[in-house]
Amino acid sequence: METEENFERPSPAQAAAALETARQARASGYAPVPAWFFPVLGLLVAGVMLFQIDIAPELGLLAVAGVIAGYVVTERVYNKQVSRSGIAPRQLTFGQQLVLVTPLAALWIAGEILSARWDGIWLVAAAVGGCWTVGYGLFHNRRARTSV
Repeated sequence: METEENFERPSPAQAAAALETARQARASGYAPVPAWFFPVLGLLVAGVMLFQIDIAPELGLLAVAGVIAGYVVTERVYNKQVSRSGIAPRQLTFGQQLVLVTPLAALWIAGEILSARWDGIWLVAAAVGGCWTVGYGLFHNRRARTSV
């Protein structure tokens, strides 16, 4: 191992301060969620709502398996990316999760109620649910970036 003669080593206090700064940066959780996460989540939400359409019932099980596989792959890629970066993104609080999920639940209930009267309700619910999820993610990431 080669060393430079001009290299000045930090003092123990400087090294401890640098390590503490790095630890605080990792623990702060102010990094935004990766940009791809909420659009993928929006597609999965839309996919779940589209399952309610009775176009091809024989493909229903395959579609459910596809959404479950998509969710598992999304979570694994997300967790791998977070562990590789060393900085955990800001997590949604319980209140923020409720703000995200409550309109989706209302869409689901409206879809169940209106599906007997209008065949296209699930297309609209899927589009609105997907757009809501992506929009909420953009809003969340913008707030995470500005609060650093």
